[in-house]
Amino acid sequence: MLNIIQNLPYINLFTEVLPFIFLLIFNKRIKTRDKRIFFIYASLTTLLVLFVILFRYIYTDKESYFLIARIHTFIEFSLIAYIFSLFIKSNNLKKIALFSAISFFILCTTDYFFSKTPSIAFIPLLTECLFFILLIIYFFFEKLKQDANEPLFNTFIFWFAVAFLINFSGNFLLFVYSETSIKDTDFKTNYIIIYSTVTILKNILLCIAVTMKENPNGKKNNGNELLKDMNPAIFNPTKIETY
Repeated sequence: MLNIIQNLPYINLFTEVLPFIFLLIFNKRIKTRDKRIFFIYASLTTLLVLFVILFRYIYTDKESYFLIARIHTFIEFSLIAYIFSLFIKSNNLKKIALFSAISFFILCTTDYFFSKTPSIAFIPLLTECLFFILLIIYFFFEKLKQDANEPLFNTFIFWFAVAFLINFSGNFLLFVYSETSIKDTDFKTNYIIIYSTVTILKNILLCIAVTMKENPNGKKNNGNELLKDMNPAIFNPTKIETY
């Protein structure tokens, strides 16, 4: 059991690269704007993994490691917010999602300069979690009110939203207690288990999201299109010839 816990951070890092690998495998399905933006996100996350390996496990440069992690947090926030803005119907919330990146950048910058020592950006992370939990819940609320031409679970955005809802919900309370308890040995173990489990699950769901095949024009087949190829006589039996 101890060996599994010790290897969880490495398994976690590997799964962070999986969405990028799946995007390369299913590259012909990167036709919509949301998947193109997600490709940028997955590419930058893969780059982050390389920096983590370099600065945390090879050179053990904590200052560079935490700075890169903070930059990635801001980039992650901006790209995820943009992807959801493509699907949210409310104009006001769409604007909030788009321009929230500016406020988040100010928060990240302020938190960085006021940090006494290089550390995890818990306040920006908590803000990110809370913001996207509320945004994703509203996103699903909107979807429930809309007439869908196809099952929601057949779309990229569904699996994307579920993945990050689980990620942000699972890590929210963890980040709340982390700032005061991170030095506790037992808490560190629980932190690794919870954070790695949630992250691994998130990345598996993102891999599923990548495999979803969607129409780049956003036009879905509906009942009217299927009726075009049918014989009109089917709906008027009196006109069908008898033999």
